[in-house]
Amino acid sequence: MSRLSSVLLLLLLTAPAAIAEPAPRPVRVQTVEMAPEQRTIALSGSVQARTLATLAFRVGGKVIARPVEVGDSVRAGQELAQLDPEDLQLQMQAALSAVQAAAADATQARAELSRYQSLGPNSAAYMASEYDKRLAASQSADARLAQAARQYALARDQAAYGTLSADADGVITALPVQVGQVVTAGQTVATLAYAAGEEVSVDVPENRLADLRAAQLVTITLWAAPDQVLHGRVREIGALADPASRTFAAKITVLDAPPGLLSFGMTATVRLAVPPGPAVAVLPAAALTDDDGRPAVWVFDPGRGRAERRRVAVAGYREGGQVAISQGLRPGEQVVTAGAALLDPALPVVAWTGATR
Repeated sequence: MSRLSSVLLLLLLTAPAAIAEPAPRPVRVQTVEMAPEQRTIALSGSVQARTLATLAFRVGGKVIARPVEVGDSVRAGQELAQLDPEDLQLQMQAALSAVQAAAADATQARAELSRYQSLGPNSAAYMASEYDKRLAASQSADARLAQAARQYALARDQAAYGTLSADADGVITALPVQVGQVVTAGQTVATLAYAAGEEVSVDVPENRLADLRAAQLVTITLWAAPDQVLHGRVREIGALADPASRTFAAKITVLDAPPGLLSFGMTATVRLAVPPGPAVAVLPAAALTDDDGRPAVWVFDPGRGRAERRRVAVAGYREGGQVAISQGLRPGEQVVTAGAALLDPALPVVAWTGATR
């Protein structure tokens, strides 16, 4: 036999060993379970007062007292600031003097009208034009008296306006005016956060507005008390987005906060339980691979000992490195969850049943 024939014979004898099927590669798999996903959305916010009132004097003057400080809790009717009463008292006294003078004029005008009426139309001294003058003078005096009385009532009220009082229970959050400062009517003297109706303010991205409106349960936890879960209700959703953050402001009313737990400015987390969505399969994100730019997974066929690549529709990514698959899989199928990037349709595989590191 020639040397060439010997080489060919040797190749033929060794070929089956060269093309023998490789040993199956063990892969981690997960059985597909399709179920509606219970979704919870978490939003960060802060505790705020539902009502924040700016308080001011209704008259101008010099501040002579301010017995409260920022952070003080006040009761309804408690004095917050006091104006110098001297000018207000002088205005009231001047108005009272005007009332007294107008009353004297009115009395005199009525007396003169009465005396002239006593002459009677048949008297030679009676003139109709003179009677009209005296009647008009009496009516004018009465009108001036009524005007002076109203001015006095206004001055008396203004004297009472020299004391600024809290109109509800709450906490002082700002005091921009100091003792000795001269203020004008309407200038902010104190800012009062009403104690009743604490709420949590959160900024909601526009893609979460529908979930917020459909929320069936709202829970609130505080950074200062993470183990205590409070319940809330969506009270208000802003109509306009913030021009910088493009988020919508939402107000969550706290329903069951124990007394003394909430303080304005506390950090809070609001969680929304929204209605379940369509059925999805939740898998590790490592199961995803790429098929011509489309998301895909490797589906393991135990009968063939192979895995096939299949395109899927991704519903969204979840916390903890998981992904939700909405289309492309059937319940009971097994998906390769580790080593997907190294698989090939012709490569034999076997499900790994060992421990996970």
